[in-house]
Amino acid sequence: MRRVTILATGGTISTTRGNDGRTAPTLSGREVSALTAVPGVTLVSRDLVRRPSWALEPAELAGIALTARDEARAGSADASGPAGVVVTHGTTTLEYTAFLADLVLDVDTPVVLTGAMRRADDPAADGPANLRDAVAVAASEEARGLGALVVFAGHIIAARRAWKAHRTGTDAFVDLGGDIGRVDQAGVRIERAPGRGPCFSGRLDERVAFVKAVPGMDGRIVETALATGVHGLVVEALPGAGGIPPRMQPSVAAAAGAIPTVVASRAPYGRLADVPGGGTGDPLRELDLLSAGSLTAEQAWLLLMAALGDAEDDEDARARFRAAATGITEADSEVKA
Repeated sequence: MRRVTILATGGTISTTRGNDGRTAPTLSGREVSALTAVPGVTLVSRDLVRRPSWALEPAELAGIALTARDEARAGSADASGPAGVVVTHGTTTLEYTAFLADLVLDVDTPVVLTGAMRRADDPAADGPANLRDAVAVAASEEARGLGALVVFAGHIIAARRAWKAHRTGTDAFVDLGGDIGRVDQAGVRIERAPGRGPCFSGRLDERVAFVKAVPGMDGRIVETALATGVHGLVVEALPGAGGIPPRMQPSVAAAAGAIPTVVASRAPYGRLADVPGGGTGDPLRELDLLSAGSLTAEQAWLLLMAALGDAEDDEDARARFRAAATGITEADSEVKA
């Protein structure tokens, strides 16, 4: 009998509607675990937090990821430990915790995140099926060594490429690199291994600003962020090659000269060049900007916090970010090939 640890953190999978009409994450990890069963697998549940995921702070997301890593380490070090770890999580920030879990996971024991789009007391609740699939993946030999995964609506998704693409549908998550496998009546099927990158300690420097560029935007929001003493900056540029509006460019250049500054593209697919050009004419090429590569802007934000948290100084943080972003992008390319 294989054992899987369930780490419960609230979210819709644990949510019910009260007599007052309001919803709340009322179910404990034990109660969530009781919603499903997988033959040959024993579930052991543990409550970490019980809150809507939109209310979680970055340090709490990292704490969940680190607890999952520690459970996975216990499974790797001792045959009596868990064969895998499942984290039940609210879908609003599930992809953030999944990415952090993959950044810190340094053993082969699977860590799988899942959740639900419908309440636990909904007649058509999707949580039990998602949890059953997640447990099956976490307990499988096929998932070992693949890093952190998201399992949702039958899809097995690499955590580094997970993206919530639908606001309300039960098939809410996509893998920006293409699913790595499926769970169906035939069981767990892994079709390709996701790319992996370097591991981080999980310490986050949360003083990283996030700015979204839109056409015609000037640099005042960047200047305000710099004035508050932030340690890093991520700019979600226009879709494409990382274009930044002309009036915003001088402030971004000033930021890049002062702190690690990353450019990402709003378009979720494809990759930015290692030296961001910013489109026709390469207006950004000489600004010493860090490229998000194949990462989404939110993933770049998390990675920069992790790089700054582990770094001795800004140059070390730039080097750590660049190595990780480049490594992830190259690994993604190799997998697709």
